[in-house]
Amino acid sequence: MSTSVLRAARACVAASLLALGAAVPIASAAAAGASARAPGAASSAKSAGALTVTPAAAGAGWIARSMGANGAVTDSYSHLASAGDTANAIVALVAAGVGANQVKAGTHWLEQNFASYVSAKGVDNPGRLSLVILAAVAAGADPAHFGGRGKSNNLVARLAATEKLTGVGAGSFGSGVNVNAFNQSLALLALGATKRLGKGTRLGAAFLAGLQCTDGGWEFGRVVATAPCAKPSPKNYASPDTNTTAIAVMALVEVAGHIPHSPLSFFQASQESNGSFALYGVAAGQQGDPNSTALVIQALIALHALGNSQFARGGSPEQALVRFQYGCKAPSGEQGEFSSFGAANQLATLQAVPALAGDTMPVGRHMVSAAEPRLSCSAS
Repeated sequence: MSTSVLRAARACVAASLLALGAAVPIASAAAAGASARAPGAASSAKSAGALTVTPAAAGAGWIARSMGANGAVTDSYSHLASAGDTANAIVALVAAGVGANQVKAGTHWLEQNFASYVSAKGVDNPGRLSLVILAAVAAGADPAHFGGRGKSNNLVARLAATEKLTGVGAGSFGSGVNVNAFNQSLALLALGATKRLGKGTRLGAAFLAGLQCTDGGWEFGRVVATAPCAKPSPKNYASPDTNTTAIAVMALVEVAGHIPHSPLSFFQASQESNGSFALYGVAAGQQGDPNSTALVIQALIALHALGNSQFARGGSPEQALVRFQYGCKAPSGEQGEFSSFGAANQLATLQAVPALAGDTMPVGRHMVSAAEPRLSCSAS
């Protein structure tokens, strides 16, 4: 596999708040192809009939019904139980305030099955540790005693131990390929969510802030502040992207870090004419996708800028995101789910729901009902 393809794959799954790659959820055509299921012949993202629940609730209801009896979410590509997808599902359900039974079951399953997900060959992955911590916090569990009281159950201490505190790269989380702006941002979000603020978060925030490009964006793999920022291109997969930028913005806002350059102009330049966002934006000739749109919405919420007129293009970003959702013309099993590049996509649904629920990251503990909302569809 070529270096460019490897970099593309890494960038595309890293964001998946977070599920499939080295960190969490990002989307592009390549990622969509990996995690999508072909929709039924009658599928249509356009709804028909009476919709009596919000898009966020409809999506959350679909997530709740897609979870196994043991609380785990099955990865739609490997068909194996996925700790990353389960963590994302917990966060999405809590954000929407529904699916209490699934949140409880999913958290219990994650407590028993996180070990192999967060560590490989004895090396902890800060992005994956952070995602599990974010799910634990949302569910009201204790990430310092997650699934037990042993040293390995203290996810917060394990995350803190991955940070380099001195020398070149001080403030960075992880080592080797685990060092990237996305994992860095997740780590800060997790520490912020647990109120673990101090020297580590200050150093981490300064390291992340130093990686911002002058156009307001962040690159996934650029981890040396003196390295030049690449121009947007679908060929090199190395330029600033909307997903990494969105997660970095949320992280720095969460820990009260400094954002050197306003990211609003970067987001504006990346927005499609229909209000959606793509991974590398219009400059790279990409079409908008639900994962990127959702993450940017969450970043704009964190910046209190979602309602700014500069982002109203052919509808608001929220309206653009809703257009990816399957409505009453789709088969009943897909109603409420989101599509990505023309196919039903589980990961897109997991990421879209918190954004449409109006939640930025990290998602805090909410009141959660046992409801599993469905669209109420009448004949058109």
